[in-house]
Amino acid sequence: MARTTISDVARLAGVSVSTVSRALRGLDKVNPETRSRVQHAAEELHFSFSKSASSLASGKTMRVAVLLPDAISGWFVSHAFEGVYETLSVEGYDVIPYVMWGKEDLSRFFHTLPGNQNVDAIIVVSFNLDEEECRVLADMTVPVIGLNTPSNEGLDASYAIDDTTSMQAPVRLLYSLGHRSLAYVEQPSVSPFLCTSQVRSAGFVQAATELGYGDDKLLLIPAIRNTGMRNEQDEFSGIAAQLLSAPSKPTGICVENDKCAVSLMKELRRLGVGVPQDMSVIGFDDDYRAAIMDLTTVHQDPTELGRGAGRQALALMRGEQLDDPYHVAPTSLVLRDSTTALSGSGN
Repeated sequence: MARTTISDVARLAGVSVSTVSRALRGLDKVNPETRSRVQHAAEELHFSFSKSASSLASGKTMRVAVLLPDAISGWFVSHAFEGVYETLSVEGYDVIPYVMWGKEDLSRFFHTLPGNQNVDAIIVVSFNLDEEECRVLADMTVPVIGLNTPSNEGLDASYAIDDTTSMQAPVRLLYSLGHRSLAYVEQPSVSPFLCTSQVRSAGFVQAATELGYGDDKLLLIPAIRNTGMRNEQDEFSGIAAQLLSAPSKPTGICVENDKCAVSLMKELRRLGVGVPQDMSVIGFDDDYRAAIMDLTTVHQDPTELGRGAGRQALALMRGEQLDDPYHVAPTSLVLRDSTTALSGSGN
């Protein structure tokens, strides 16, 4: 079967080839009746307008790059990417994920980007760009949108939660339940980038300090680097040991994300520590594990964050002004059975 061409569509619709091109690319100066006739002719002939041809005519690539930290399979990243894809793909854009396993991957991306000029916008997920990377993007005049990035530096827009403020509710809950010694546990594995999740420890300390907790009543367990530990159980065995051997043993624990909170709960219970009877545990994300394990946590919606970033990208690529370029989405505390009043606290 011979390949259908744009000339075939023009012949069936009774218009010129240039009119078909303008109609299928959504350009102005095509009346609605003609556009409809062209579209019906294209559908009847199963004609798909070439994106590369459209790019040559419009100066647009119809591609958006999404820079992802570490992996695409994580709960937050996969759902955020889904939201971006859902919003942009229906508008005809190819949404291309670029996984940044390390800083060398990011350097490689920025080394080739200016010469290729092959994207119309870039969405950065959950990590900051440095000054040189921001300069490269500014020189290209490509819209750059942050999706839950730690800061807005070098960005034209962002759609994010406030990780610092979001930590206030968990700390206040533990305080109200009578817990006077607290701990914050970071995810054991360390991203090579400054990610939003790492901002949460500062929010934890800020909220606890405002409530009157002294340094002797706060335990921060940072990410473990180059330990040589063989598996996740070893990592959380070490974390549990730090919690149980602390001079002022914490009874209220905030954990960077639900995945780590669930692993910690399992390890504490294996050691005979009651959760929540002896230690209350709060996660962050409200992913699928939280409901299964009855984990009190902070709820966020990464799919909606992705949709929001996608909408911002569309508007900026169209040359529109954003009423709220640096949007902050709300979070909420979800109460479940991993927290309770401290025995003898009087609450």
